[in-house]
This record gives sequence, structure tokens and C-alpha cells, in this order.
Amino acid sequence: MSTSETPSAHLPLTGVRVVDLTTNMSGPLATMVLADQGADVVKVEPTTGDVIRTIGTGRNGMSAYFANLNRGKRAIGIDLTTEAGAAVVQRLTTDADVFVQNFRPGVAERMGLGPETMTAAHPRLVYASISGFGRDGPLATAPAYDHVVQALAGYAALQTDQSGLPSLVRQGVIDKATAYTTAQAITAALLARTETGRGARIDVSMLDVALAFLWPDGMMNNTIVEPDTVLPPVSRSFRVTPTCDGAVVLVTLTSGEMSRLVDALLDDPGAPDLADSADRMRDGATVMREVRARVAELTTAEVVARLTAADVPCAPVLGLDTLHTHAQIVAAGSISAFEHPVLGPVRQARPAARFDGQAAPPAFPALDLDTHTDAILGEAGYGADAIAELRSQAVLGGLPPNRRPDSR
Repeated sequence: MSTSETPSAHLPLTGVRVVDLTTNMSGPLATMVLADQGADVVKVEPTTGDVIRTIGTGRNGMSAYFANLNRGKRAIGIDLTTEAGAAVVQRLTTDADVFVQNFRPGVAERMGLGPETMTAAHPRLVYASISGFGRDGPLATAPAYDHVVQALAGYAALQTDQSGLPSLVRQGVIDKATAYTTAQAITAALLARTETGRGARIDVSMLDVALAFLWPDGMMNNTIVEPDTVLPPVSRSFRVTPTCDGAVVLVTLTSGEMSRLVDALLDDPGAPDLADSADRMRDGATVMREVRARVAELTTAEVVARLTAADVPCAPVLGLDTLHTHAQIVAAGSISAFEHPVLGPVRQARPAARFDGQAAPPAFPALDLDTHTDAILGEAGYGADAIAELRSQAVLGGLPPNRRPDSR
């Protein structure tokens, strides 16, 4: 184990207990961030398991999608449609610091697990709710997936291609932004609790997150109602430039970068003076057409070498199957390769935040639904007979005792 991988003695959220009722991506990623930072996350799933356990490419009954969102958590399957199941969750929350759910508005309340009920019983509890569209408005109880919110929040319009056809960002960008927003809000509430002694209720809607995430640069041309200067949108700079054997991405923000780009690629550029950023946004297209034509004659390696030497921001367009081999990614240790007990050999991105100059110690991987059930319930005061009774009533889900994998 290298020095950068040496486990820290104390991660920032060590000692924080989280009860996680979320499914799909936004909630599970938020709680995985907390787990990566040391929190003890108890993931409560339906008795048949979180639906994403089997969505997408997988092995041995577990999908990569699930594994990439649920490392570092202990799982338990509970039937929340029963009073007994809700009572188990209430009991698990007795010593919890954080409670997270992403049901549609009103569902948690009908289960007896709504914020008013839970925070009244546990005044120090930080209760976070994630929804698609918020608690009010005509879409409050409508189903929401990332694709739908992208359309409503302007992302599809922003991704309009040169043919005029709107397009989606082809990943769950809103789900992930919602996750990081939620995780940050939870840690802020935990910090405030050290002063007030009380928890907080947090409401995060995917639509609100999408708009806030889009606004800084995506709405540069739509923030000022009556601007006196209108320039092309910054979205035009997000272009891939073909080479003779692949593609690169290059971008210039300063006049120095633009000058060095031209000098590195064009023999007789004859470029106008583009020292002013407004001039570059307005008139840089002519120069960039010449640059693109020249880049198309060169190999990807040649373009990257020239622009790297000229200190111009540039990168090759890498395939998803080769990311892990890039020299920078390897040197930074950004991707971890290990043997997963269910999936076999896997690669996963490491937690991005490094504390005290060290990468987070490896978290245990996402495991089968019933691996930690007895331990979780035992910590909440349930004895063997009580656990057996809950199983007999089908309140608990997962594998029978003789098929459970060893706890890890």
C-alpha cells in the first residue's frame, strides 16, 4: 500500500450514523459520499432489494450501477408498508444523526416516517428529503427522472446541436448534482448542530438543483433582462475537434492562450488581435476554423504534444475503456482496481476529496442485502428471537441464514 493510500486514523464523519431510505441515484450517491468520509450508513431497502441492484450490466445478481453507488454501506431489507417495518426503522433511528429519504412528497408521512414525526422524536436528527420537483406546485407528486428534469430545466435546449435538435446530457448529471448538494447540506446541518444542539429539516428538489447548477455559465445570456452587450453563449466553446486519427478538446480563455494556440498550430495565422475576451468571443470563430482545419491534418498525439508544450489547455478524447490507462489518472491514483466479493475484478473511481493529503482508505464494497441484517438489528437492541419473529412475518428481506455471505 503506497503512502497516498494509507488509511487515515479518523475520517471527518467518523461517528456519524445515517439511516438511508433512498433508491436510484441521487440519494444513494449522497449517502455514499457520507460513507466515504467515515459515516456509518445503514441502507434500508425493500425486502426484494433496491431496484437498481439489477439494472444494467452486472454479475451474480448485482449490477455495476448499484455497486458504484453503495460502497461503504450496510444494508437491511425491511417492508415499510407494514407497521412492524416502520417501527423497525423508527427504532434504528434512535441513535442516528441523519435520516435521508427520496420518496415522493407525502409517502414518508403515510409510513409514519415523515420529518415532523421523526424530528419530534429525535430533536438532534438531521432529516433530508430529496424530491423531483419540491413539495409545492402542479408537479409536486409527479414521477421524476434525470431525463425529465433535464428537459424542464433547460439542459436539453443548451445541448442543441448544429442541426438544431435538442439533446440530453447522456448521464445522470442532475441526479449527481442533487447528491452532492444534499451531502453538503447535511454536513452543514451537522456543523450547525454543534452550536445549536438541534437537527434540521432539509428539502432538496432535483429541479431546484438543476436550475442552480445550470445558472452560473449556462444562463450567462439569460440572466440580465436588458443587456447592452450580447455575445455568443459560452456553450459554443464546448466542442470536440477532430484529428486525423481521433479527436481532442482544446480551449483558450486568455489572450495568451489564444496566441500560443495559434503559434503552435498555424504557420501563417494572420490572426486579428484578440486580446480582449469580448473580441475573442465575437471574432474568434474565424481563427478557430483555421485551427480546426490544421488539427484535422495532425494526429491526436501530435496536437496534444504541441499544445502541451505551448501551455494551452488540451486533452485527447479518451474511450471509456481506456481511461484507467492514462498517465495522469494512473499517477494520481484516481481509479482503484480490486476484487469485489460479488462482481469479481472491478474498477471504481476513488472518493475525490482527499483529507490531509491522503486518499480515503478503501471502503468495503456494496454487498448482498442480508449480509449485515443481524448486526444492524442487534445494535438496535433486537435479540435473536425478535429477529426470527420479524423474519417469520416477512418484515425482513434478503437471503436465508444458510446463504448469507460472510460479513466484511
